[in-house]
Amino acid sequence: MEVQKKHFDEIFEFKGKWDVPSKCGLRILDRNGRKVVIVTELYNDNPGSSVTYAGETLLNQICAARGLDPGKVIYIECNPDTKSRLSFFQEEYYLVKFPENEGKQGHPDYRKLEDNEIRDLIFNDN
Repeated sequence: MEVQKKHFDEIFEFKGKWDVPSKCGLRILDRNGRKVVIVTELYNDNPGSSVTYAGETLLNQICAARGLDPGKVIYIECNPDTKSRLSFFQEEYYLVKFPENEGKQGHPDYRKLEDNEIRDLIFNDN
């Protein structure tokens, strides 16, 4: 299950759950003055926590490393297409909101992005 490099600009190493060494694909875009942080699951190339399992911990580590405010970024998880026949390995993008970044408590909110939203947020250079 190799992940194509079109999904990320660099490999970001982070501490997953219980400080397990982990990796994800990372791309940071600037859209209308707002940073869009896209983390990509690397499947077999990630020895540790998945991007979903690491969640807010991963976001905070990326923001600390890049000097970003976690409350001011758009955070997207990408589960890339792995050319598998299994439906759960098809490409999907999720907008993730963490209540803690908005001064609230609770579980993260995941919303699957539609094709037009993906184009506008990720692949449209305007």
